[in-house]
Amino acid sequence: MKLFNFELTTLKSKLYAIVFASFVVRVVAFFVLPNSPSALGPDEGTYARAANWTALGKSATDFPDFGAGLYVSGRSFLLPAAFLNKIGLNPLDSVRLTASLYGLLTLCLVTALILHTAARNTNFAQFAERFPRLSITLFLTFAFLPSRFIWSFLGLRESAIEFWTLCAFASLYVVFHCHKKISLKSGTLLVASIIFAFSSRAQVGWVIVIAILIFLLINIRERIALTLIPLVLVGLVLGFTGSTATTATTGTTGTTGTTGTTGTTGTTGTIASTGGEILGSLTSAAQLTAYKHQVNKLNAASAIATPRCPRDGLVYTMVNTSRPPSNFDTYFCIAWRAPYMAATFLFRPLIVIDTTSTSSLFAAIENIAWLGAFFFIFVMLIKKRRLAFIGPLAPSLIFFILYCVGAGSYEGNMGTAFRHKSLILWVVLLLLASVITAEKRPNPRNESA
Repeated sequence: MKLFNFELTTLKSKLYAIVFASFVVRVVAFFVLPNSPSALGPDEGTYARAANWTALGKSATDFPDFGAGLYVSGRSFLLPAAFLNKIGLNPLDSVRLTASLYGLLTLCLVTALILHTAARNTNFAQFAERFPRLSITLFLTFAFLPSRFIWSFLGLRESAIEFWTLCAFASLYVVFHCHKKISLKSGTLLVASIIFAFSSRAQVGWVIVIAILIFLLINIRERIALTLIPLVLVGLVLGFTGSTATTATTGTTGTTGTTGTTGTTGTTGTIASTGGEILGSLTSAAQLTAYKHQVNKLNAASAIATPRCPRDGLVYTMVNTSRPPSNFDTYFCIAWRAPYMAATFLFRPLIVIDTTSTSSLFAAIENIAWLGAFFFIFVMLIKKRRLAFIGPLAPSLIFFILYCVGAGSYEGNMGTAFRHKSLILWVVLLLLASVITAEKRPNPRNESA
């Protein structure tokens, strides 16, 4: 009698096996990692201290590293870690376990989404049957690509923002393309995903909201789009409010201090104040991005060189702060540099040119795969002149473009840029599946004949 039956003959069994393998590797990694912050994720120490500070119920504004800023911009990661710390885990293990659980949940979410789509969409089911190896290979790549996998079990918030980003787009996909209607469950998940994305990394929360709103406005004639727009705006207001509130206490009891103009009284004045703050944030976003790009370059061994812009003399820099720029100048320079900065974000460090350490060498080797993937996508687009399942893919593509331009302009060094790039791996894999499975568009002459 066989104790276990490992016959992996169905899509479901293969996906479950990969999830289980990921779980096993995560357990092993949790116990073999050193008892000090890893060189691959030196920020682990900061997050561990912040989780411990939160577990002790100390004032967020008094946190010695980043004050309340780190807490309000990462509470969806820090609060679970603080809970684990409070029940007995040491601070470093608590952030690592939180990150690993988020990473495993992400894999479970993608598995559930694939199986849900296969059960409801005959075209997707046929795709899985026609290209079984492609489907499993792409899922394996998502689960175990070295950089993404490492970030998903080190004590960093990368896995948290990835989970909530995928939750937001998964809920949009299910509502807009599968069910064609909003249920309480799917609507709540969409709003919650946006809120938690803001409390994982507010910059990404903005990109998610803008990408979804652009997609819904393009499809404004659809009744479901008109229903979804208010929900997205609710998520934006609540997420933005939570990510800008100055919290006096970080205790896990749920009590918070004064939140100033972002209080939760629900009055008309508060709503108007929040709306004004949102508009103000949008107006100053470009200048803040340019400023943070310069800050992120400081003392970085792999600092990203900033190309000159025709209006550089008018743009705010770290060196000359006497003349703040107009929004036009700043946006113009961001657009001018966007192609170079986005390419730098996607493909650097490069071997020999950018390798300054062992970790940068490994990153450069992995970037060969990124370059190869994009070259393949480009060639197949020229050859076939179309993308398969472009409708469901559209929100992800909008997010991908906005994120690459924004991150390229924001990042100041290649180390953090490479780490943040793992957030768009799922879009690249969807693009690969799309160009591979797309049917070649007939030649116009053949059509007329």
